[in-house]
Amino acid sequence: MKWILKKSKDKRCLLCSIARGKTKAKILKEGEFYVIMNNFPYTTGHLLIFPKKHVSSIEELNDEELMKLMKTIKFCIIKLKKCLKPKGFNIGCNIGKVAGASVKHLHFHIVPRSGSDAGFVEIVSSTKVMPEPIEKTYKKIKKYFRDSKP
Repeated sequence: MKWILKKSKDKRCLLCSIARGKTKAKILKEGEFYVIMNNFPYTTGHLLIFPKKHVSSIEELNDEELMKLMKTIKFCIIKLKKCLKPKGFNIGCNIGKVAGASVKHLHFHIVPRSGSDAGFVEIVSSTKVMPEPIEKTYKKIKKYFRDSKP
């Protein structure tokens, strides 16, 4: 709630601010592409992947960058499978405000799915139930990301 209610005077890009070290984030991997924990996860282990350079759409990446992006997504899936053992994944990207993008910096979501992550409470009351605190999940996943090899 503190973050949601915060009235920021900083109109700069949130993801660029994370890449510059100006904004705290739960960073799992950094470099040409960053991997961070989503602070507002759909499910346990929800990650965001974004390029260090500010682009707002996928066509602004060259072929080499696109390949690195896909390799980063693959790397994350391998690590999440080892750590959290999900039964599936949703991988997506919202480009443009009308598509649901709340941040203008290109980013992809990797959402691990357990098969039991949408229960009675979520369906009936539109409430999210997280089985463990995000900080605990971050510490658990970070161990797997230390080794840069899949």
